Amino acid sequence: MNQPSTPIRSDAGTVAGGTIERVRLEAGGIAVELLTVGAAINRVVVDGRDIVLAHPNATDYADSMYGLGLTIGRFANRIGGGRFTLDGVEHRLPTNEGDNTLHGGPDGFARRLWDVTDLAPGTVEFTLTSPDGDQGFPGAVTVRVRYTLTADELRMDYTATSTAPTPVNLTNHAYLNPAGEASGSADELLLTVHAAHLVEVDETLIPTGRLPEVGAHDLRGARRVADAAPLDTCFVVDGEPGALRPHATLAASDLAVDVFSDQPGVQVFTADGMSGVPGLSGPYGPRAGVALETQNFPDAPNHPGFPDSILRPGHPLTTSTAWRFRRLG
Repeated sequence: MNQPSTPIRSDAGTVAGGTIERVRLEAGGIAVELLTVGAAINRVVVDGRDIVLAHPNATDYADSMYGLGLTIGRFANRIGGGRFTLDGVEHRLPTNEGDNTLHGGPDGFARRLWDVTDLAPGTVEFTLTSPDGDQGFPGAVTVRVRYTLTADELRMDYTATSTAPTPVNLTNHAYLNPAGEASGSADELLLTVHAAHLVEVDETLIPTGRLPEVGAHDLRGARRVADAAPLDTCFVVDGEPGALRPHATLAASDLAVDVFSDQPGVQVFTADGMSGVPGLSGPYGPRAGVALETQNFPDAPNHPGFPDSILRPGHPLTTSTAWRFRRLG
């Protein structure tokens, strides 16, 4: 049966902020399980195969070291020096990666319990309100992420509004492995990224402001993950931002996941340092999966030449990402 079924809600554990809920969506041969902690993607099962890295317990997501499946905000990726100037006012943020602020700070959106605000066959919406001054960011922000599952696609639609100008950059931090999360290293998977340029960074992974050609990191033709790694790189995706277009593909021999988005970039992270991370089938090691994080460019508030990352009152942010599942052979 290809039609989406009615979502199933259940309790999944307790953390300091309250009870975690699990929401299960099903359509065709695909099942997706989502959690209210971090509005996380917990499981994606295609034809009986788990294809995202997953912690064994929902409570593990509250302090996931590698951010498995979590929704990232208020600002995904890095803000250099933990500061930015907006409309002539400097704002200082708590730092959590050396001198930089990573993924919204030490208590970003990924650490919060979100509310379930809408349910319908094949879809669920999670909502979070971030108060003015949260992690040093100005303005009260309300964020919604709607997951919609069909027989061959999982779509993520994000919206955000703010009471004051503020940087916003939203993404999901899932690690994909189409061969199966229990298959070991993703080294033999084929990775394609539709980008002729990338965001150049310094030794602390903060952009220099230059967007050079990809050079040795050219992934427009499929390459083995082992040959492309290590990567913690933001690619400038070809085509016009604002239009849903191909960003990347990760493929096993019998299943490919095509990532589409309207965002200007995709951060490709091969997690070469991953070790001993609690996983559904046992601890995950280096390159157990690949994160394809569709997003604006890192440190965008500090680079006037980068795509605008400032959310202003009366001008809601809307952005979408879709994972399309393609059976091969």
